Amino acid sequence: MQRCCLGSLTRKVFLPQKGQTRSFWEYVNMMFNKPDMNRIKTVGPDRACAEWVLRNGGKVTWADGKKLADYNLLPPEELKSLKLLEIDGSDSSISHYGFSHLDGCTMLKKIVLHNNKYIDDRAIKGLEYGKDVLSHVQVSKCINVTDPGLKEMIVLKNLTTLILFDLPSVQNLAECKQYLGSGLPKCEIKGEVESVKV
Repeated sequence: MQRCCLGSLTRKVFLPQKGQTRSFWEYVNMMFNKPDMNRIKTVGPDRACAEWVLRNGGKVTWADGKKLADYNLLPPEELKSLKLLEIDGSDSSISHYGFSHLDGCTMLKKIVLHNNKYIDDRAIKGLEYGKDVLSHVQVSKCINVTDPGLKEMIVLKNLTTLILFDLPSVQNLAECKQYLGSGLPKCEIKGEVESVKV
């Protein structure tokens, strides 16, 4: 009979290297947000995008006006004719990992990002996946959005309405609005007083 001494077993402990600071919850968030290309091919970009938003606690509005806030109430997968019109990412966990889901959503007009701690400059840059269709964007009470992030929206050339307020990490909101206004001449840029959160 051979005996094994636990002390003789060597443990390999993997310590994070410099610059590796992702927490367990960031990995979970990444997995819930990460696009599945096979799923997008199977169900189409609009349904896959709706699944992403709903899976992370957001809400969607279809082009026919129906609103949905529960992942379990998604219509059957066979209904590929449904088109996404609006995304409400308020109080949700959608993050920059998932914004490529916007690609291919041909009728998407509006995105509201309100009170979402996962929205940061990378997520705002990710809005460019919807640059050909988005006409209304709201970014408010997102603590991780900064001045350079807001300025990334300069590529959203079809914007007609941009609502920005309660962004504590933005140092100079007036300057950001001026920058965006000069690059987006068709866009009306509003603050909290002039808008009503959807």
